[in-house]
Formats: sequence, structure tokens, C-alpha cells
Amino acid sequence: MKTYRVRPEDVVRNWWLIDAEGKVLGRLASEVAKLLRGKHKVYYQPDVDCGDFVVI
Repeated sequence: MKTYRVRPEDVVRNWWLIDAEGKVLGRLASEVAKLLRGKHKVYYQPDVDCGDFVVI
């Protein structure tokens, strides 16, 4: 089986609108960091910027 390498031009970026009202700051920060790094995506690779855009 071959290893799939994602290219930067294949990355699909989404916009996330997050309401921080009543949220715990540390937990919200860790979830936002996960979205910004792209760790929630199936094709996550640490050497490729595959994160999304986040508005809080």
C-alpha cells in the first residue's frame, strides 16, 4: 500500500464561526488550536498547513 501525501494545493479550507459566550477559555482555546492546525481532518500532516479559518 502506498502512503498518501497531501499537497498544499489539495487542501480544502473551511470557515468556522465560534460563539465564545459562556465557554471555558482553556477548552475553547484547545478546540480552536485543533481547527487552526487541521488535526480534525482525515488527511492531516504536520508538515503541511491544512488548517481552517476561525472567527471567534
